[in-house]
Amino acid sequence: MDLSQIIIISVLQGIIEWLPISSQGNIIIIMSEVFDYNIENALKLSIILHLGTVISASIYFRNEIFHIVVNLRNYKFGHSTEYNSLTTFIILSTLSSSIIGFIIFSSLLEISGNVLFTSIIGLGLIITGIIQKTIKSDLKNERNLDNKIAIATGILQGFAAIPGISRSGITTSYLLFSRFSPSTSLKLSFMMSIPAVLAANLFILFGEGIQDLKFIELVIAVAFSCISGLISISSFMKIAQKIRFWIFSIGVGGLLLIPYLLDIVS
Repeated sequence: MDLSQIIIISVLQGIIEWLPISSQGNIIIIMSEVFDYNIENALKLSIILHLGTVISASIYFRNEIFHIVVNLRNYKFGHSTEYNSLTTFIILSTLSSSIIGFIIFSSLLEISGNVLFTSIIGLGLIITGIIQKTIKSDLKNERNLDNKIAIATGILQGFAAIPGISRSGITTSYLLFSRFSPSTSLKLSFMMSIPAVLAANLFILFGEGIQDLKFIELVIAVAFSCISGLISISSFMKIAQKIRFWIFSIGVGGLLLIPYLLDIVS
């Protein structure tokens, strides 16, 4: 891809990250089908771009992150103070999501063929749409964070390594179902993404990297993703709570499955 295409993709990532429609899946489709970019490198670059939006989320939730860091001096596993519970939630969700995510990501790198990969994204989008449609919030009394919730949410986040499954969509839906308010669910979902995305980026950068992109191009991509994410995060997180994105997810997912089904028939 040339620099202008990298910038376009980065800006799009910053915008759609906050919507429950799998930014990774949609970004990969645009890179591979519109810009004719290698599918394996598109997968890796989609994860690198998340670093920009993670920086955006870190700035947006800077007060919570500051209190967590300060609280680390007095942190004790199992204590139920507000920031102790939040710290434990992030630790356990990160550990569980890292294990699942690593296994899935390593398997995806072995897949050859754009049609098969595109069908996986399509199936992931359909799953995301079904989850968003069927899971409703049962908010009578908001529950407290516990270890089971942390591990379960982390496992779900790990499955979002499958392009097409919306990380924010699947984790937020589960937290809503588990009797957390929409605002708390969104906050927990985006905060738990920070260490997971950092770990994924380290895995890529200290592995083979993205061979046909220079380091400065990756820096530019992250910068534009971050800036666009900062500009859009507040308004788009409000939009995400009001619009029925499950229709988009199932519709686009179905369209992406068509080439694979036609390939089977022929």
